Amino acid sequence: MNHVDTHNEKILLQRVAEGDQESYRLLYKKYWDQMFANALHFTKSPELAKDLTQEIFLKIWMLRARLKEVENFESFLYRTAKNMIVDELRRLLRIKSHQEFLYAYFQENSQTSLNNTELKELAEKVEQAISQLPGQMQKAFRLSRFEGLTHEQIASQMGISKVTSQNYIARSLIVIRKFLSANQIETLPILLAALIF
Repeated sequence: MNHVDTHNEKILLQRVAEGDQESYRLLYKKYWDQMFANALHFTKSPELAKDLTQEIFLKIWMLRARLKEVENFESFLYRTAKNMIVDELRRLLRIKSHQEFLYAYFQENSQTSLNNTELKELAEKVEQAISQLPGQMQKAFRLSRFEGLTHEQIASQMGISKVTSQNYIARSLIVIRKFLSANQIETLPILLAALIF
């Protein structure tokens, strides 16, 4: 293969889109450190961050045909990474009780100055925000965020339409955000963002 001009990212992306593995390797090398640091910032786990970074680049390879139309690859990469990281945090939320996971997450976050009592109170505030939702909305929200069900699956399980499920989740998010804002919880870590966005 001819020498790849790594300074002309558009050409590099075109070659990756055409399936050129050497161009993909150059792209991978250029952005690996950024994506690993990004994943580590959100997950607080080097092992999980490494796994997620590999998954992110695998996803980019799978989506390579779309790269010809990408105007800003870095933004595209960060958007892809954010979605995958949020999905992984939601998956972890479903494995443990969300209060347990929130508490463990904040404990491991060296950037927070919260003490154990405050961490517990924050987790309880999140649960309180969810618990004050009307019955059907709360059920739909828990099925979506804690069990990972799609709108189609929620609709089937609850005997409602897909549109109703979508409306329940949208209204739940508005109510929960207002509740947290009223309780002076303005700056949300990625874990909470995974829950309520």
